Amino acid sequence: MTAGATLQTLGVIDPGANVLLEVIRAASPIEAVRRMEEKMRGPDYVATRQYEEGSEDSLDGADQAYLVYALDGSGLDAEGLGGEDAGTVRATAPLAAIVVVTQR
Repeated sequence: MTAGATLQTLGVIDPGANVLLEVIRAASPIEAVRRMEEKMRGPDYVATRQYEEGSEDSLDGADQAYLVYALDGSGLDAEGLGGEDAGTVRATAPLAAIVVVTQR
């Protein structure tokens, strides 16, 4: 992260399971997904992956894709959200990015 980068509160959703996986403060949607996967799968896994923004078509692809929503200003209590709140997040917060994870 660069000095002076503005952190935003982001919600990362697995669209297949429709589960809110993480609420995280990060400078970008890609950083949020990378940090989430590092926490869940470890740094060795993350080191072998490439993270980039995709389109809605990415959701039908073979690679893992995550929906990342901007929670700041959405009116949602980010600290009170859990996995079952994915539908509420999708209905209320703006989509910040679709992040696609591919093997390097």
